[in-house]
Amino acid sequence: MQAFEWIDPEYRSWLAGHGLDRLATIAARTDTNVVSEGHRGRCTKRLVVRGPAPATLYLKLETRTPWKDLVAHAVGGRGWWTKARTEFEVLRYLRGQGILAPRPLACFQNGFPRPQACLVLAELQGFQTLHESLAAARGAGNERRTLFTRVGREIARLHATGVAQPDLYSSHVWVGTASPRPIAFIDLQRSVRRRTVSRRERLRDLAALFATLPPRLADEGDRRELCRAYLDAGGHPARPADADQLLAEIELRCQRLLRRRKIWEIRESDTDAHRSVHRLASIDQGRMWIDRDYQELLAANGLASFQAMMNTARGTQLRALRDRENWRLELHAAHAATQGAYLKKHHIRTASTWARARVGLGPRASAGRIEAENVARLQRGGIAAMRLLAYGEQLHENGRFESFVLTEELQGCEQLDHFLRRRFPARPADCPRRRIDDLDRLIEMVADVTARFHLLGYNHRDLYCCHFFIRETDPGEFAVHLIDLQRVEHRRFRRQRWVIKDLAQLAYSAPRDRVSCTQRLAFIKRYLGTTRLQPRHKRFIRRILAKQHRMERSEGLHP
Repeated sequence: MQAFEWIDPEYRSWLAGHGLDRLATIAARTDTNVVSEGHRGRCTKRLVVRGPAPATLYLKLETRTPWKDLVAHAVGGRGWWTKARTEFEVLRYLRGQGILAPRPLACFQNGFPRPQACLVLAELQGFQTLHESLAAARGAGNERRTLFTRVGREIARLHATGVAQPDLYSSHVWVGTASPRPIAFIDLQRSVRRRTVSRRERLRDLAALFATLPPRLADEGDRRELCRAYLDAGGHPARPADADQLLAEIELRCQRLLRRRKIWEIRESDTDAHRSVHRLASIDQGRMWIDRDYQELLAANGLASFQAMMNTARGTQLRALRDRENWRLELHAAHAATQGAYLKKHHIRTASTWARARVGLGPRASAGRIEAENVARLQRGGIAAMRLLAYGEQLHENGRFESFVLTEELQGCEQLDHFLRRRFPARPADCPRRRIDDLDRLIEMVADVTARFHLLGYNHRDLYCCHFFIRETDPGEFAVHLIDLQRVEHRRFRRQRWVIKDLAQLAYSAPRDRVSCTQRLAFIKRYLGTTRLQPRHKRFIRRILAKQHRMERSEGLHP
């Protein structure tokens, strides 16, 4: 329980010369870039140390270790360890066993009973994530199979040392860029060393890897090759049936993992939608957050402050409600085409906001911030929304709570119900088979987006056709975007009522003369991921239809 300090003897004088030999000085540095922020109290920072030979270091700072982790380490006989101390010990052990992992340069732990800690790691040079390696080798089948064989063997070696890796995500498996493509493992703060790794732990680790590898990067043959190599590394050749059985057990566990947002964010990290999500910069004294790529454009249009955004009337007002306004703006650039954007302004004043303003408390999450966070989370999860340009919020002294969100206009997109009426003829009319195939494809894509949206734990509360925006990228190929996200909620439990409401709203607003009953049935089968409806599926559908009929009785048929 006493303070712990370890510094690599080879780097002691070098670290001291750069102020990296004490926890207090490391935590106070301001010349670092935040790479990731995990749970509350933990973050990873990247530091480039200048000099004749610049070096890149990663600082894993820990200011608040959960009690359950401290107690678990103490009960396990390891001591009152933080996660930084745990990862340090695991890394030293693995490197001693010949497993590639980042080299620890220093580790510090101070304080009791809630210690603070820092782990200083050297960068793995000449490596890239497994995602990046597979994306680069997407067309080379033999190269990919060889890579999967190597990954399977290295995971088997990792488990043979007695170390399990609960976070064996594809982003934590790194591949060397030069031949013979060595494999390394990172982020081992949740790993512990045991005498042997149980089968349950082995399946858990492999499922974490498979769940974060999308089929576009790793097909069934690639996964089977990894399982075969993993079993072969155990000392005796594996039969094809053994690899198939292991793969089936892993896939069962993958289905549970795919209900987690974090898994989908890693799984979709190679997509354009995921890469388009930028960390917004805070400006205007913390009242406004802005995409750096658009900061100059917004400044040129006089929208670089919170008040300027809330007071602007330069665009076209689309809707004005008691507590919300919707605007379409045209952003003019000096040497570029005019760009469209949509602005939502929110303004409320309640007893709660007045009381918080009077006692000096900060505001609760505003409608603008909620929508901004939903846009970013859905895009990281592989659900296309719209690019977020800026958002802001401010609680005034008189209790008036204002917020806004500014999003990029979806060029060439059309809301789903209008697109259906324009692109496809009414059902009684005679139409060529190709157009029916295109409609079936569009219905499948909308079902896929809706299923993933609900699988991640979200419900929309306004999931009408007008909130799906469609663009036909190629004949028969469509891009589906989901908009109007300010009322989206994330629920872990007791959510079926809201899922049923979403699906009933979608069925209620679908044009009856374009979407037949057969196509609606095909939609729900695709949504449920089945080709044959079970009794539980039929009960689920009856609840959706009952909700739809109640909407029709109260609101009338959708226009």
